[in-house]
Amino acid sequence: MFHTFQSSLGVRSPGAEGDGTASKPARTAGSRRISTSNACVECRRRKIRCDGTQPCGQCQWYQHPEACGYSKPAQRVVPSRKLVDKLSSDIEQYKAVLSKLYPSKDLDALSPLPREDLLELALSMPTSGSTTSPATVTTQAISEVTSGSDGADSLEALEQAPPEDPYWDEARKHLVRVQGISDDVNGLSMSVDRLSSYVGISSITAALKVIVRCAPQTKALIAQANQETALPSRTGSPPPEFADDDPLALPPQAEGQELLENYFDRVHSFFPMVDERKLWSTYIYGDRKDSAWLALLNMVFALGSLASSTADNELHYVYFSRSRQHLSLDSFGSGNLEVLQALAMMSGYYMHYLNRPNEAHSLMGATLRMATALGLHREYSEAPKGDPQRHLNTVAPGEVDSISPEMRRRIWWSLFCLDAWASTTTGRPSLGRMGPSITVLPPGQAANSAHVFSQPNSPQYLEQLKVLPLIYASEFCKIATRVQDRLVESPLLTPGETSAYDQEIIHWHDELPSILLHMNEPCPDFLRRARYVMKWRFQNIRIVLHRPILLSTALRRTPFASLTAEEKMAVGKCRIIAAKTIEDISNECMPDLICGWNGVWFVFQACMVPLVSLFSDNSMPEESEKWKASVETGLAFFERSKPWSIAAKRSLDAITRLYAAYKAQFAEQIHQMNQTYHQNTHVQYSHSHHNSHHNDMSSMSGATYDYNNVPDVTGLSMNPTIVGAWNHGPAAVGNLSGFWDDMMWDTNLPDMLDTPFGMGNEYDYHGAAQDTGAPCWMQGN
Repeated sequence: MFHTFQSSLGVRSPGAEGDGTASKPARTAGSRRISTSNACVECRRRKIRCDGTQPCGQCQWYQHPEACGYSKPAQRVVPSRKLVDKLSSDIEQYKAVLSKLYPSKDLDALSPLPREDLLELALSMPTSGSTTSPATVTTQAISEVTSGSDGADSLEALEQAPPEDPYWDEARKHLVRVQGISDDVNGLSMSVDRLSSYVGISSITAALKVIVRCAPQTKALIAQANQETALPSRTGSPPPEFADDDPLALPPQAEGQELLENYFDRVHSFFPMVDERKLWSTYIYGDRKDSAWLALLNMVFALGSLASSTADNELHYVYFSRSRQHLSLDSFGSGNLEVLQALAMMSGYYMHYLNRPNEAHSLMGATLRMATALGLHREYSEAPKGDPQRHLNTVAPGEVDSISPEMRRRIWWSLFCLDAWASTTTGRPSLGRMGPSITVLPPGQAANSAHVFSQPNSPQYLEQLKVLPLIYASEFCKIATRVQDRLVESPLLTPGETSAYDQEIIHWHDELPSILLHMNEPCPDFLRRARYVMKWRFQNIRIVLHRPILLSTALRRTPFASLTAEEKMAVGKCRIIAAKTIEDISNECMPDLICGWNGVWFVFQACMVPLVSLFSDNSMPEESEKWKASVETGLAFFERSKPWSIAAKRSLDAITRLYAAYKAQFAEQIHQMNQTYHQNTHVQYSHSHHNSHHNDMSSMSGATYDYNNVPDVTGLSMNPTIVGAWNHGPAAVGNLSGFWDDMMWDTNLPDMLDTPFGMGNEYDYHGAAQDTGAPCWMQGN
């Protein structure tokens, strides 16, 4: 059954005897087969038997004796029992470390992740003792737990009351220029009128003041000019269409329908507080001319116009002006839900784009009070079907059967989210928008019934998708409200409380449905912007939660290696999340106004983290390069976003100047280090030469300079006096307190309209400044 095929007598061919080539070796019958333990490389490649000679018979037969070569056999290593035990022990230790860093993750899922994602994932995992709810964690601040730390005291000392007669007049700033920049809480306008209002530790002003404190020379960079103007001097007159003050005017039917489509496609999913079908039908029939309806319709037109064009568009202001003419102080006593909806859109969204954050903050407070007067904060039991009075306990007079309980829930939670989004980064208290008295059910959920999605692509399914962002945004805003109130109460939370809040935020994010969680998953166009902004808010609230600890360590000028384990965790999280936020928004932001408006604000917030790190910690050169890369990525994003955000140019200018201040500080620091080095070298050489010459003129070898004795210059900084004060303990910090006497927490920072470092100032608008309740989510800035 088995045959062995071998060449006969080693003869190549009958006609090959006289060709002078070597023939394959023959073996006599009955001779033993040649075998060797080490075949040549060529025989191994051909998978044929080799006789082990040099060159072997096979290579001679194929006329390639030069190819015959032997590789040195690898010595087989038999591991000892001790080595096996050590490797096994190492594997167990590695597993233990991984299980502590990633307790709920599989190794197969971790191995393909890049280093940055692994770091972020490790920092987001719960730490020991942090599995409890934030409500059960002690409310002691870090300053009360950590003895000898002046971080909390320093942060609290920055927070002071505003002047007795603060001057607010946001409307005056917009009599000429609709899109003037007037948002000091974002650090953009820097105040030309020295207006002020209260903001706290969560505001962006905190980071700016910490930068100035860490590098006092930056104050000269953003020094305010003494000359002030009452109105922006470089703006033109309003467009002619702004002169149309007829409150009953409406756009042509086709134009109005296009504005409504833009609103429902790009804005409605953020706060679905109007009944789309009812609004469409009422508009098409055109049989209503009452003030409540026209106020709401014109606000929808304004937002539709805003979302449909670029940042140069100002036509939306026409509809805003008409809407305001239908509203007055008497409107708050009307009890009309359409008036409430118009006021909510105006104060919670649109007026922030116009850079009137104080006016919007005050008006939103009144709107929330109006909503509670209408009972929107309460859930009521359903009356029996067929009862004509079943809605009388849930709607205002004149609204019988006109609005469903579900729509009432959407209105309340839309108000709740708008107020939370606008005030999370102001450092102001929430003033009770959440508490045990709020019993209304979440949106999209009926009493005692499970929320079930309809069939995909059905009209009911698309309608549910439009409410989906609000369902999860309301839960997010509950967490954000608790974080906001705790940071108002205490600038620095305990590590356990900070970690517990962070875990609650991460858990909310992990529980999002796939269509909101994964940015690459296909979805309707009306949902795309909402889920991007939802992700950016998630990243921003984590920055806000951990940023106070970063600011505290920056004020103390503490190198990262000298921080406690809890501080390292919080500071590391803040830096990693900020870098990822900048990168994600730069890659994901859609080229339209709604995305650009939000993206510019969040990137500006995130850029303050690497800037604070650059000014305060030079102990890690490799990390400094990453911080600079993040800042430069943000600058490139601002440049690209100019058509989609009126704040992009001002944000670019502000971050560019701060980054230039850091580069100037770094260059000066290097100069001082080199100067000190040369001075010490000259003094040591002169001293050595003098001693050598005095002892023995004939012995020149004793006069050589010891080049190993290099002076220590690692502790040098831009301002030795300041650093010295910090390095001599908390008692010496009092020497610096006078520096902040003229920088009230609530007072605007200097104007950045000056142009140091030879940079041109091409910004078109003057600021109308006030430290205000600027929103953390949608600044026109």
